[in-house]
Amino acid sequence: MTLFSKKDLFKLILPLVVEQVLMGLVGIADALMVSSVGEVAMSGVSLVDSLNLLVLGLFSSLATGGSIVTSQYLGKKDDQNANTAGKHLIVVMILFSLAIGVFALAANGWILNGLYGAAEDTVINQARIYFYTAAASYPFIGIFDSYSALFRAMGDSKTPMISTLLMNIINVGLNALFIYGFQWGIFGAGLASLIARMFSAIMLVILLRRPKGRIWVNSLKTSYHLWMVKNILRIAVPTGLENSVFHVGKLLVQRIVTSFGTAAIAANAVVLTISEFSHMAPYAIGLAMITVVGQCVGAGDFEQAKRYMIKLNNLAYIVTGVICVLSWVLADGITWMYHLTPQTAEIAKQIIIYHAITCIFLWPSSFTLPMGLQAANDVKFTMIHSILSMWVFRVGLSYLISMWFDVGVLGVWIAMSADWLYRAVVYIWRLMSGRWKNRQFI
Repeated sequence: MTLFSKKDLFKLILPLVVEQVLMGLVGIADALMVSSVGEVAMSGVSLVDSLNLLVLGLFSSLATGGSIVTSQYLGKKDDQNANTAGKHLIVVMILFSLAIGVFALAANGWILNGLYGAAEDTVINQARIYFYTAAASYPFIGIFDSYSALFRAMGDSKTPMISTLLMNIINVGLNALFIYGFQWGIFGAGLASLIARMFSAIMLVILLRRPKGRIWVNSLKTSYHLWMVKNILRIAVPTGLENSVFHVGKLLVQRIVTSFGTAAIAANAVVLTISEFSHMAPYAIGLAMITVVGQCVGAGDFEQAKRYMIKLNNLAYIVTGVICVLSWVLADGITWMYHLTPQTAEIAKQIIIYHAITCIFLWPSSFTLPMGLQAANDVKFTMIHSILSMWVFRVGLSYLISMWFDVGVLGVWIAMSADWLYRAVVYIWRLMSGRWKNRQFI
């Protein structure tokens, strides 16, 4: 029996793509508004955003673990344990995100100076202001991620999309008010994001209290079991370790970028924003793959899981190709919008074009496909090869290129594409070999 019809897949994927694109657009809008304050402010935001990606990766890993376990219970037609898994996810996420937020608030200066000591003092000062507001928002991001994961596990991606849409409207509106109206600069940008994230988290908490779907949480009172937490963590910990090492590696690479000067930092910040936007749609398809493959595995149908992984990965290639071609064609306009100096604009344009070419051929199999393998509980394999590739290629090769070749910040992106190539080859081989099958544990 086919678990997901074409209509089911469309209803699941479209809101996810819209949600991710909205997040990408608001990221671009944020960067544009902050760029009006100056390249120093934009560089400060870029440094903090690199840290934010590390923290958000941890939250996403925990949410993914809960989503996969919940999806597998739903595929097994065990709604009671699906609800129990959902409550366990929420409680663990709240405790974890609070701990991370408190630590980031307390160690603000120590963290930034330790990671980015080579950056100019003016950039670090701007980064400290923005980091305080980011740290305060971590618990709300954690709550939003966990509740969104539970909605998606049920096949409802529309509700998180609507919440994200409203969050982005609030974020952009308050950004305009705080930056242009009140002249609060980088603090205004951070405060706008904090308020918007609070709203979206509270909205999802309220909506999941209604018994409309197979999962609903009107109270966190339940019998908590260590075995359920272990089931979630068996996926979340390897995935979290993979994401953490990945983002720690990116932070080390960011240190290389800072050594090239403020122009390189600003250009890299612009291209990171554009590249993240290019990755939003294929990442959304990967989120859909978690729900689809998770339910197939819960039902014990591994052949159907494989067919869906291939089908959705091919769709990710099509979408990625369209977006990357557009970014290439619009490279001049993109650099103009960010008020960059001629030197910075030329660096940014060069990297945008290079990224577009490599992303089309490599990104989906490097990052969308392994989300399906993770949903089939093949988390250790993806973790090992992600960590290996990150340190050998993205970090190691970045340092070698920066020392041996005079290509500036472009060398970091060349090393990154080598990382993508390794991942793509390994994950495609893993899928076709069938060694990921028969690993369910619920």
